[in-house]
Amino acid sequence: MSYKYSEIPSPKAKKEEVADFWEIEAIQNPDLFISQININKALSIGDDEIDNDGIESPEDEIDNKLEIAFQEITSRPNFTNNKYPFVLKKYSIKLKEEESTLKKIYQYLLLCTRFNMTEQKVQNGIDGTLLFEELCAYVATKYFGSKSESFVFGTAVGGGFEDKVKDLINRTGEGTGFKNPNSNPPTAKDFSIDVVSFINFADRRIGKLIAFGQCKTGTSWKNEIKRLKPEDFCKMWLIDHPVSTPLPLVFLTDTMHEDSNFYETQLGYIVFNRFRIIEYIEDDIPDVIVEKIKTWLEGAFKVLEIN
Repeated sequence: MSYKYSEIPSPKAKKEEVADFWEIEAIQNPDLFISQININKALSIGDDEIDNDGIESPEDEIDNKLEIAFQEITSRPNFTNNKYPFVLKKYSIKLKEEESTLKKIYQYLLLCTRFNMTEQKVQNGIDGTLLFEELCAYVATKYFGSKSESFVFGTAVGGGFEDKVKDLINRTGEGTGFKNPNSNPPTAKDFSIDVVSFINFADRRIGKLIAFGQCKTGTSWKNEIKRLKPEDFCKMWLIDHPVSTPLPLVFLTDTMHEDSNFYETQLGYIVFNRFRIIEYIEDDIPDVIVEKIKTWLEGAFKVLEIN
């Protein structure tokens, strides 16, 4: 079971989980450098004092794990293209004092990973999972460039699934029309598509890059992302298949685990984890997204008991 706030990482926790725990401890104590000693104490709560008779103690085992976790932390500035919102010293981290949009977004992504996103996704009236889709649509545009367009699938239209698909066809200019594979009303909700991106040519004719993206908060995403199958969607719901099958994108608030099938996790998909998302945040991020993130964080900080 992955680490979730307000628990502590299990002895079998991966280095990324321990690193996230370390970051949350730093967020809860913004005036302090949180050291390896601090984290060791936090992880040792409940352990009984025992005479190990020369055998490595539980504290030593925790220190070994923390050294590996700190190596992970020292990689995060590079992973985020130097947009990491923590100051690093030897085996210590501290949340940067200056307020910035990047700092807020990173904290939002971190907490959307380590909160229970079934029970705690709504903070101050803002649904963190729906907000993540808006953020990912922006990131997709930054990734594909200034001529690209991105939108959250279905949010601009009322009605059901058929109306969502018709809106997608109208925006992208591909697919010709909606096709129902049988005479029954469609029951699909979004077919695991949360975000659509595309790049038009000046002639606006068919034949362009299109991408379908799925957005997942929390840590229970590994099996879910395999449900995104652009080829199946096009065959089932569009009269004409797009000239080029849409690329499958996955957006995660989580980090992915380097030592746990890092290659296999991404196989067949372009995956944006927390660090890749932060890398593509620029000053032009819409104010409406930033304000929603601020509002969500205000509620989340109350959960963390931060004044």
